[in-house]
Amino acid sequence: MKQDRQTGGIAPRPLEGIRIVEVGVWHAGPGASAILGDLGAEIIKIESLSGDPERYFGTFGALPPIEADIPNWTLLFEITNRNKKGICLDIDTEAGQAILHALVKEADIFVTNLRQSTKPKIGIDYASLAKVNPKLIYANVSGFGPVGPMSDVGGFDPLGQAISGMSFMTGAEEPTLLQTIILDQLTAIAASHAILTALVTRERQGIGQEVQVSLYGTATWLLHANLLCSSLLKQTAQVRWDRSRNPPLRNMFKCQDGKWIMGANHPEHKYWPTFCEAVGEKELAVDPRFATPELRKANMPELIARLDGLFAKKPQKEWLEILLAAGLLFAPIQQLADVVDDPQALTNGYMVDFEHRALGKIRVPGYPIRFSAHEVGTHGPAPELGEHTDSVLAALGYTERDIGRLRDEKVIR
Repeated sequence: MKQDRQTGGIAPRPLEGIRIVEVGVWHAGPGASAILGDLGAEIIKIESLSGDPERYFGTFGALPPIEADIPNWTLLFEITNRNKKGICLDIDTEAGQAILHALVKEADIFVTNLRQSTKPKIGIDYASLAKVNPKLIYANVSGFGPVGPMSDVGGFDPLGQAISGMSFMTGAEEPTLLQTIILDQLTAIAASHAILTALVTRERQGIGQEVQVSLYGTATWLLHANLLCSSLLKQTAQVRWDRSRNPPLRNMFKCQDGKWIMGANHPEHKYWPTFCEAVGEKELAVDPRFATPELRKANMPELIARLDGLFAKKPQKEWLEILLAAGLLFAPIQQLADVVDDPQALTNGYMVDFEHRALGKIRVPGYPIRFSAHEVGTHGPAPELGEHTDSVLAALGYTERDIGRLRDEKVIR
């Protein structure tokens, strides 16, 4: 843990004292709260009496379910709901609405990703909650945006990838989805960005507001360069990756040990002589077939084939040492399992050890940004079903008798 340089104790988290109330399911909305929880915000997740469906159906695409000896739990639920307090509440009742309003009144932020037509029916639309707390930051995450013909259509990660053009980004003839919950996570990041911006605005101007984030909108933001080029060209700006047609200084090569390396050096003409000397083929720099970028482009398949044979003579580690020592930009191409144990990731806190109450010691992605004066990162597991219902209600002033009565009336679980 990071030490506070002034007090010598554990450093505080940057969002300590900020409270979030969440009524959401799956990842794109609730994932934003989890990120803000990494920064220290207190999150109270309101689930129905049966719980968030992600507790039961959190499979990873084509991957088999990852099970643990915990009822009502999936790994995806854990990812989405770390750092949160969980209560089970029927907000479609008068007593449930009273509890919801008591929580919202004391909250800074409300997060939801339920459909536009559903929210007014259960009293969690912005207009209703702004009456309870006019300074509330209300984050609304949708599939396709707040207006238009698809504004009330539910959305999941694959649908966002589909409509935005992401599924054709590989250049293949058939669409290919990026796995797993890539766009959901990116939308969660975008939502956290929007929430923090609105929070700063409230601190400076004293106003609450609703912010709208969607899977579709986030995807177009990610694809900014691709979409801008497509707009200018009046056609899809997309090129399928082809090693035999790509310049050697922006290419990938398979090494002797079967591992790959990736280069990205710009401008190419500046680094071409250095590269040739580093790989022991100094004559390539003056070879009439490869001496200029134009000549290399014309003879690229022949050049890449020659370099393939060269890189096959040394293992990845040795090639990286040679190329980096020459001041060239290369990196190992890793599998996901490699990243979990990668010293560079571990040293920077991109992967961290976490002691989970049920899973034991596991390694999880860390918060990727460092603060000189604050501690950040996962600090608590996802809640068990209704785990904090009693303690949250007690903090609102409900007595044990009140809580028992609400449970008997099936307002809470």
